Amino acid sequence: MDKPKGTPRPAPTTVRQLAGLMIAVVLAIWVAGCEKKPVDTPPDPLLMEGDVEIVRDVVLMYSDSLRLRARVEGPKLVKYLKRQEEKEEFPEGVKVIFYEPDGSESGTLIADFGIRDPRKKRIKGIGNVVFHNPAGEKLETEELIWDEENDRVFTRKFVLFTTPEEKVWGMGFEANQDFSFRRIFAPEGRVILRE
Repeated sequence: MDKPKGTPRPAPTTVRQLAGLMIAVVLAIWVAGCEKKPVDTPPDPLLMEGDVEIVRDVVLMYSDSLRLRARVEGPKLVKYLKRQEEKEEFPEGVKVIFYEPDGSESGTLIADFGIRDPRKKRIKGIGNVVFHNPAGEKLETEELIWDEENDRVFTRKFVLFTTPEEKVWGMGFEANQDFSFRRIFAPEGRVILRE
């Protein structure tokens, strides 16, 4: 079949040029759509302060004359380096295990949050603080401070102290790390559990 003589045929280069141009436009749109766009995430306020170290799954060991005295553990430690008051925080909880000279555990302190003051050599447990020893004695309070140098714990907050024989509660408490010496500053009540 012959085409009538008056119909113009498109030039082969024009069709190829249009096809190439359309492919280029489609590719350009596709590439632009695949471009990685920045996600608006709020900055970490800890990193904004500067001079901060963050450590995950931290374990600190305290020893004296090659004798392990305590082990401090936490899922996260935030260490502020250049503040007037240098401090270390355990924002996801802290656990302190105390040891006897023979290496056996003498007590454990667990808290929701912890603050360590390296200058004063103290760790403050805050929120749902529980301190217990192998003898089955347990202290519950909202805040408890461990004095690293003097091997003692203390608080001015309300405490509940439970032994296998009794429960005693009141305001303020101090004890050595194994509870062999302890006292509640202002006892408010006592319940005998066993006679």
